[in-house]
Amino acid sequence: MSEFQSIEERLDNWGFTVRSPKFQSGVCAQWAHMYVAMRDAAAETPSNVTPVEKDGWLIEAAWSAMPDHVSKWVLKYTYVLRMSPEQVQTRMRKTHRAVLRGRRFEIVLAEAHAAISKRIAALSAQQIIKNIRTDGCKPEPFVL
Repeated sequence: MSEFQSIEERLDNWGFTVRSPKFQSGVCAQWAHMYVAMRDAAAETPSNVTPVEKDGWLIEAAWSAMPDHVSKWVLKYTYVLRMSPEQVQTRMRKTHRAVLRGRRFEIVLAEAHAAISKRIAALSAQQIIKNIRTDGCKPEPFVL
């Protein structure tokens, strides 16, 4: 996770991971099955999943838990579906009845970055608390 310098890099990696053919072949929505398996597994990450891909799944988990509908879909359309700001605004208006015109897209995207950053922090905190409960001792310093 320390390979990433910014939230944009992590979100680009998330989009790449979700779109990766590695998680698409064989089973419909294989990426969703992988995410659920990783989330629910008590053991280590499967050996065929790299740390970069694991970070992509962490972002997917954070995205899935986002309560802000507008920010959530702005992120998906921007980073997973690779839509331009104009395409995102049009899709948000037609599909979600959320009008983004009149606001600078950079501000809307910055708000979405802040919202997912909060969810990532919450998931990371939950994982640390879970480790403390199971191990009974303070974990090593956690660095994002």
